[in-house]
Amino acid sequence: MSEHLSRHYDVIVVGSGAGGSTLAYKLSRAGCRVLVVERGKYLKSQRRSGSDPVGKHRSDLAGKDGEASFVGGLTKFYGSALYRMRESDFGAVEHESGVSPAWPIGYSALAPFYEEAEALYRVHGSPDGDPTEPPRGRPFPYPPIEHDPYVSSIVRRLEQSGTRVSAIPLGIDYGPGGKCVRCSTCDSYFCQLDAKMDAEVAALRPALATGNVELMVGAECARVLTASDGLHVTGVVLRQSDREQIVHADVVAVCAGLQETASLLRRSRTPIHPEGLGNATGCLGRYVAGHSVGLIFPFMGRKHVPQVFTKTFAINRFYNVASGWPYPGGTIQVAGQMPFWNHMPMGARQLVRLIGTHTLMCFYMTEALPTKETGFIFDGDRLVGHTAPVHNLKTFFNLRGLACNIFKQAGYYVLARRRRPYVWHEVGAARFGTDPSISVTDPNCQVHGIKGLFVVDSSVLPSAGALNTALTIIALALRAGNHISEHVN
Repeated sequence: MSEHLSRHYDVIVVGSGAGGSTLAYKLSRAGCRVLVVERGKYLKSQRRSGSDPVGKHRSDLAGKDGEASFVGGLTKFYGSALYRMRESDFGAVEHESGVSPAWPIGYSALAPFYEEAEALYRVHGSPDGDPTEPPRGRPFPYPPIEHDPYVSSIVRRLEQSGTRVSAIPLGIDYGPGGKCVRCSTCDSYFCQLDAKMDAEVAALRPALATGNVELMVGAECARVLTASDGLHVTGVVLRQSDREQIVHADVVAVCAGLQETASLLRRSRTPIHPEGLGNATGCLGRYVAGHSVGLIFPFMGRKHVPQVFTKTFAINRFYNVASGWPYPGGTIQVAGQMPFWNHMPMGARQLVRLIGTHTLMCFYMTEALPTKETGFIFDGDRLVGHTAPVHNLKTFFNLRGLACNIFKQAGYYVLARRRRPYVWHEVGAARFGTDPSISVTDPNCQVHGIKGLFVVDSSVLPSAGALNTALTIIALALRAGNHISEHVN
């Protein structure tokens, strides 16, 4: 039996990742009373001395299956790359395997919220060298992170061989008085200095400081509650330490991440919504898109690659027009230094480590497309399968060849296994749109037909483009916060 929590909130936010924490921040500034529900716990620094590594790798903090929940969500481990989607990504784009769908809003509708997001997350960047950079009302709030001298020598060789590079826009606390020391333990690591502008550091802490936001950790949202007519939300059922309680609110924003958001809306089914909330047309959990990703490893020489911050440059010249190819390509980015060899079988680990410590890890990324069949397969409330987004394989391998040639022309030998792509940055399981027959939420991220129920995370993006999606999720959360606060107050 569930007990009722006496306090009534304006908004309950389920999840504290990029969408949830940013939404809570925006609502707190508008004076809304907000409860943020997070099933995970806080990550806290375990550094014993200044000589300990700054970062703690995700694999050391997650369980054996690699899954774990924390305040701040997956942004606690992200590489802080905060790109705006390109202007072309908001329209229908033809690819070799189909069409990337048009968004219900254009770039201009999101541009002011991108600007607000960049300021909130302290984004360092520059449009120089990036032919795809979209129009901006203002410059980046902070200058680009300068290359480490070791990385500068690589950039110089690339540019001397005819390849222009651009700065990766990064959300980190760097500069006078900043906490970032530009260490090598950043990408896929928890920053024990709080120098990474993740969702908790950048948005949730300032939201809590207003006094308008409460955070409940170690609590799972069992169901979203709706009125007897099914037309509006009334609250949620929370489960914490084997105890259930009902919490009431005028608005519930589900920001739990792609899979968990779809699962929560499904298990919130009622006689009025027998297949789950927002699933009247069978779109919930479907139309999942993402990125097709491959890795290359330019060999840097006989000496070990030094333990420095490497993730500062990208090549976007093939994003909209890939050389000698009729379809858009994607991005080529240098990655942070990640101990990927630790995930290899023991027999191969030493050799892979030797390769990894003498090469620069880079990735190339193209768009993977949604269809009605891509996404999650449920049997009742149980997830029983997953159909990956559709890869544009010829485009993917064409970009691989271009990436390898760029480094070869600069004088580097390149290790590049030819293999099918990984899938990164999946989006779209509750995508927004104007047509309820092919979408779950409307252009303001509210679930079709259910007043006060919003989805504000990666689930609402109809497509992923070919660049990192975090800043777009943040910008959409700020935009949704504007809309919600206008109707709550």
